[in-house]
Amino acid sequence: MRTHRVSLALKIACGAILVVLFISVINMQIQLKNLRDRKAELEHQIADIRDDIAETKYRLDEEVNDAYIERYAREVLGYRYPNEILFYNDVAG
Repeated sequence: MRTHRVSLALKIACGAILVVLFISVINMQIQLKNLRDRKAELEHQIADIRDDIAETKYRLDEEVNDAYIERYAREVLGYRYPNEILFYNDVAG
């Protein structure tokens, strides 16, 4: 009768260990998926930053002349000529 109790206790312990291992594997799979998602997000951010760097390098290498100054004043500073009328279209379409 005593050996039956030991084997029942052993079966319960093995079952508990299997449950813990199963839960651990599921938890690791969830963490791995989250890390892969984070990696993809960071790679996208790196690509965006590289594009910004390339654009900035291009702008720094661009020759500063009257056309550049005029384009900068219009696009960045929002300047216009005194008799010029600007129309904005805010309708998405």
